[in-house]
Amino acid sequence: MLCHSFNEFGCGGRLCTCLVYLNDSEQSASNNNDAGVSENGVDNGEDDALFTGGETNFPEFDAAIPPTKGSALFFWNTLEKPGSIDYDENMFLNVDIKLRHAGLPVLSGEKWVANRWMHPRDFGADVRGL
Repeated sequence: MLCHSFNEFGCGGRLCTCLVYLNDSEQSASNNNDAGVSENGVDNGEDDALFTGGETNFPEFDAAIPPTKGSALFFWNTLEKPGSIDYDENMFLNVDIKLRHAGLPVLSGEKWVANRWMHPRDFGADVRGL
């Protein structure tokens, strides 16, 4: 399935995505013995911010990434990548359907995430992303 509208944006299609997780899920906190504890070993009360669910799911790989506070998940959205042979910022970008993804529902609490999409061309305010 090709997504032609992806290329109709003035800034070009979304080359890649970076997700930064801003709080822990219960699953990631249980895997991290230091969750909710500051560097000096004092309980900082961060367990209150835990949530359940909310994994980033990649169905083509049968993988669901649990959010871990302070971690980042980076992936390419297109088959074409800067630096590859014949790459041009004005070329037609083909979506890499293997990297389709979705945030799974949060079952309890609140999930906080920041995302950054990188595009091949400026899209205003001198923002390009790459």
